[in-house]
Amino acid sequence: MAWSRCRRMVLSLITCCLVGSGAAAAATHGSASGYKPGDKLVRGLANVFTGFVEIPRNIYNTTSEEQSLLTGWTVGLGKGLGYTALRMVTGVYEVITFPFQAPKGYQPIVEPEFVWQAPGPKVVK
Repeated sequence: MAWSRCRRMVLSLITCCLVGSGAAAAATHGSASGYKPGDKLVRGLANVFTGFVEIPRNIYNTTSEEQSLLTGWTVGLGKGLGYTALRMVTGVYEVITFPFQAPKGYQPIVEPEFVWQAPGPKVVK
């Protein structure tokens, strides 16, 4: 009985990997902006899995800017939690909609595209 359950889980995992890699490989046509559907998928996954980095980054940045540890740990923590939610929700949206050109040209919704690129995110209008 346990062997059957294990086999089903392994087959499900392999199927998901094949479907995911096939979808990413199928996303090869480009756009005028230079972004492709695969870029949008990678950006979305990266933002989902690394969005939590906004918390320590905002604590550090706020502490440095305000020269106050208390402000850094209160205001910075609040900013970090908000930016983490923004980045992760945006990442989920980009993963779900990666085959579609929304926004036009597969442009990023949040600038910078990835958490490690700059001091803080801004929503692109």
